[in-house]
Amino acid sequence: MTSRTVSIQLPADLALAVHDLATEREGTVAKLVEEVLVAHLAAHRRQKKKSEIVDPRLAFALQRLLFRDMAEAKSWEDLDARLSRHGYFLKIAWGGLSLHTETSGQKLCNTSDLGFSYVTFLRRFGPGKPKDPRET
Repeated sequence: MTSRTVSIQLPADLALAVHDLATEREGTVAKLVEEVLVAHLAAHRRQKKKSEIVDPRLAFALQRLLFRDMAEAKSWEDLDARLSRHGYFLKIAWGGLSLHTETSGQKLCNTSDLGFSYVTFLRRFGPGKPKDPRET
C-alpha cells in the first residue's frame, strides 16, 4: 500500500490531545489517525450493509400480495402491468431486480427477497428490461 502525506489543521487543544494519546500508545500521530479512520470506515460499511437488510415482515407481506402475479405473469409487459395495479414497479439493480413504489420510487426490496431472482424472469420472459414508469 502506498502512502500519501496529508496535512490537517486542528484546534491546538485537540492536536495536543492527539499527540499525547499517540505518545501514550508509543506510536505516532499518523498511525493513531490511520487507526481511527480505518475503524470509522469499517463501522460505516457495517452500518450500510445492515440498512440493506429487508425487514422480514415487509418481505412476507409483499410476497403474499405479489406472489401470484409474479408467478403467473406471461411477459415483462404483463409483469409490469400486474405490479402497477398494486402500485409497484421493477428496476434493474446491481445484477438483480428491485421492487419500488410507484408514488415515491423508493426501493422496498429485491425480487429475490420475494422468491423470484432476475434469472428466473430471464428464463421465463427472455432478455428484456423492466421499464421505469416514470421514464416514459
